Amino acid sequence: MIAAPAHVAEALAIAAGRLDAAGALARLGGDDALAARALLARGAALDRPGAAAARPRGWRQCDRSWLDLACVDLDAAARAIVLGDRADPLAIWLARRALGRLVPMPEPGPATGLIELPRLSARALARVLVTIGRRQLAHAIATGAPAEHAAVARRLPWGGELAGEVAAVRSLGAGAPAILGARRSAAARAAGLDWTDPMAALTAGVRAIAPAVRRCGDLDRQLAQRLPYALGAPALRELTGPFADDPPDPVGAVEIRRAIDRGSVGP
Repeated sequence: MIAAPAHVAEALAIAAGRLDAAGALARLGGDDALAARALLARGAALDRPGAAAARPRGWRQCDRSWLDLACVDLDAAARAIVLGDRADPLAIWLARRALGRLVPMPEPGPATGLIELPRLSARALARVLVTIGRRQLAHAIATGAPAEHAAVARRLPWGGELAGEVAAVRSLGAGAPAILGARRSAAARAAGLDWTDPMAALTAGVRAIAPAVRRCGDLDRQLAQRLPYALGAPALRELTGPFADDPPDPVGAVEIRRAIDRGSVGP
């Protein structure tokens, strides 16, 4: 293992690659130069067909905060290479090193169901999840008395809308579980959240889709990467945590489509 400081070695390798100065680098001594030569050699090994696919497909559709985090330990020159279009061996190595943990992202566009949610803008996706989460709370308390609903509403930033949400859930009658999951499942998803926090509804919404998302490959990470890291990282924990298994009944396709219709309007 090479113990030279990474920044120095990378800077030497970048300079040698830019200036076509590998020969000069070969004459330098010391651990930094040795590490730089190793980086260049590793990059040269990547110079083959398909190597330009170093960056995940659709990587620019990740929220910028994920890209910033991926490049946090890079200097300005290396960061510019990673977030640019260069496909030379050194750029490929740097891009794989920085972006290798990101999953491919779909192109932006409209959504009609669960699989297409990562195509929405970050704001629209957050609104969709909040819409689902609010209905989970309404479903959980729908059998309560009006006085109980009023007590809950007084603690909510969106309390003025709770009565309408409860009425909408009640109008579903016996069909509510097929659309929203069982009432006890909604109660489990709403439990333990600080509903005075505006983001509680988003968390409940993430929990409500988690069992379905788990069956869909990289969808959990795509959803997380589409959101700002401050929202996406906690969302990913919910999508891959206990709520991915229990309760096992996610919201149905009808509920997701309703949330998309209500939440995806706007930027």
